[in-house]
Amino acid sequence: MSELVFDTIGEYIFAPFNTFVYLDTDEMLALGTSEWQRRLVDFLNDTKTEVCRTGYRVEWGTEVSADFKLSKGVFAPPGTENSFVMATLIHEESGNSSCGIPENIEGIYPGNALSFENVTLYFADCGVGTFSVRISLEKEEGLSILELERISESVNTIYKEYFEEIAYELSECYVAAVRSLEVPHYSFSFLPELHEIERATHFIPWTHRIYHIQDDRLFEMENPGEYFRHLLTPSRQMDISDLSIYDNRWVYFGWGHSIIFTSSVEDGYSQTSRPVYDYVRLVEIAQAQWQFLDVLKDVVRYSISSFSRHHDSMDIDVLQDAISEVRSFSNGVNRLLSDYRGIKITFDTEKRVLLSELHERWLTQSLLDGLLADLERIEDLLDQLYQRQKEQREESLNTIALLFTVVGIVEVIALVIDTLSPVVEISPYIQLSLIATGTLSMAVLISLYLRYASRG
Repeated sequence: MSELVFDTIGEYIFAPFNTFVYLDTDEMLALGTSEWQRRLVDFLNDTKTEVCRTGYRVEWGTEVSADFKLSKGVFAPPGTENSFVMATLIHEESGNSSCGIPENIEGIYPGNALSFENVTLYFADCGVGTFSVRISLEKEEGLSILELERISESVNTIYKEYFEEIAYELSECYVAAVRSLEVPHYSFSFLPELHEIERATHFIPWTHRIYHIQDDRLFEMENPGEYFRHLLTPSRQMDISDLSIYDNRWVYFGWGHSIIFTSSVEDGYSQTSRPVYDYVRLVEIAQAQWQFLDVLKDVVRYSISSFSRHHDSMDIDVLQDAISEVRSFSNGVNRLLSDYRGIKITFDTEKRVLLSELHERWLTQSLLDGLLADLERIEDLLDQLYQRQKEQREESLNTIALLFTVVGIVEVIALVIDTLSPVVEISPYIQLSLIATGTLSMAVLISLYLRYASRG
């Protein structure tokens, strides 16, 4: 078969970033989640958001997920939107959500021939976000798969260079707005501030790319994905398999690279005529969930390490605060995990199956199991803190008892000296010496007794 070339290829690029702002969704219910979203969006739009690229502005809003969630017979699917708020980068002159690429791309596209479209940042309520863009690749004589790989790698590097700083800047705006409006969220001393973290690690550390090709020739093949094996990143050797349950599309998921093929022939059914971006958004949401678990695992382990290092040197007041913080954090993490398990992302059967497949390929359950194991360690840490608090209270009580005992000993020695004074003449200096020696000796004996008694 001759080499496959394609006139038009759509490429979707998206990547995670971290805000470390975990919203308290239970607390938000009193006022209503939608009301908090409205307040936050209004505040952010009223506050002019500056970005590092001149000639652009930011529009804040909320994602509309109703169509994405609906399925046959579902009129009002429960659950919140798939993100808390979103930001769109708008080109001032054109009014479009686009960002031109002035670089020459692999000698195939001259400067400004390509542009990032639909530049959108989704901020989730679980401390992470997704930076999403789309590129349309067109060439009259057609693009080969090898050319597509070269172009994609170049564009991917530019994507990181362009948008890492913007993701950081808008995350700062988002975090500041949440705090200014006092949107319910968890506050812990061990959660990092954005200015403290390594930017390259937490803002667009990696990308996922989905290629969309509409070409009827592909549906004449037994498995067209095999021709793209080197473009995909399969998780197993024999892993180039179609995951769609419908005949008019092929869906291949890989590790960091995925491909969707569609046909120009439509059968007229609602379930098989959904836009391609539904699949893209599904992978974006799955990626955000994976990132949430991965980051939260690191946060939990850091919190355990932080408390374990310092709890031996804490006084009783600090210990009480630490116990309260650890318990609040543990409860907060369990609430976040409850939200994670209960997210109603979509009611469409195909997309639910695909979501399950993604989690299996990305070993999401292993991440969750590790996180649950760390939560058990937090309970062990709480037991240690309680024990340490109990010991400090006992030490305080022992100190008080020792003081009272010493006072009593002084009075007894003084009484004995007064009794002996008429019979034996004792100078005042000797009296003081006897009182001091006797008191110190008894104090030492009592201290040794209390110490060994507490050990055993």
